[in-house]
Amino acid sequence: MLQRGQLLSLPVSGLLMGMVNSLAYARLWGWPLALTAGAVLALVLCLTAAWVAYRSDGGARHLVANNVIFALFMAPMVGGGCLVLAQMTQQDDWVFVAWACGVATVLAPVLGPAWQTYKRLAAEGTAGPWARKHLDLRAGVLLPGALSAEESPRPAMAPWQVGLLAVNVPLAWRMSGGGDTALLALAVVVLSATFVWVGVKQVGPALGAAWFVLAVERRSGQRLRSPEWAGLQAMRRSHWLARWFMRDRDA
Repeated sequence: MLQRGQLLSLPVSGLLMGMVNSLAYARLWGWPLALTAGAVLALVLCLTAAWVAYRSDGGARHLVANNVIFALFMAPMVGGGCLVLAQMTQQDDWVFVAWACGVATVLAPVLGPAWQTYKRLAAEGTAGPWARKHLDLRAGVLLPGALSAEESPRPAMAPWQVGLLAVNVPLAWRMSGGGDTALLALAVVVLSATFVWVGVKQVGPALGAAWFVLAVERRSGQRLRSPEWAGLQAMRRSHWLARWFMRDRDA
C-alpha cells in the first residue's frame, strides 16, 4: 500500500524517469527530438503516477497502472541500452533489432505469465480457492495479499545493496582491464536477466490476478477496493498535493 512519502515521490519520479530515458536515444535521434520524446514520456509517467497516488482505489486498477508505469519506463530503457550497444559496436544494421529485443525482454516475461495466471483463475471462477481466499464480494473489498505474486513475500534487496553493486562491479571491471563496450554488454545481459526474473516471478502473476479481478468487477458490477481504503483516503487528504490531484476530497 502507498506510503505518505510516495504521494510526492511517485509523480516526481515519473518526471525524472521519462527524461532519463531520452539519454539513450540522443545519438540516434539528436538531442532536440530525444528530449522532446523524453518530456512527453515524463508527462505521461507523471500523470499516471499521480493517478496511482491520489485517485486509485488501491485495487486491481491500481496494480495495472503500476505495471503501465513499469512498462513505459523499463521497456524504453532496456531497449535503449541495447540500441546504444549496437551503436557502440558499429552494428548499425542491427539497431532496430537490438532495440526490439530489449523491449521484448521487458514485456514478454510480464505478459506471458499474466495471461497464464488470468486463464488459470478464470477457469476456477469466483467459486475457486483463490477467489474464496482473496475476494470478499459481499463487502466489496480485496483481502490482504490478493494482488501479490507470492503468498509469502521475500525481502527485497535494500537500496544501499543495489548502490554498492552499481559502484563496485564497474570499478572491478575497469581495474581488471575491461573496456566500455564489454562493460555495457555485460550490463545489458545482467539487466535483461533481472527483468526476466522479476517479470516471471512477480510482476506477471500479480498482473494476471489484477486482470482476473477486473473481469470479476465487470461481471458483478461492483468495484473491489483495498481494505485500507479509509486510511488511504485520509492520508491523501492530508497532503498538500491533494488539492490538484484528488478528484473528490470528501470521498
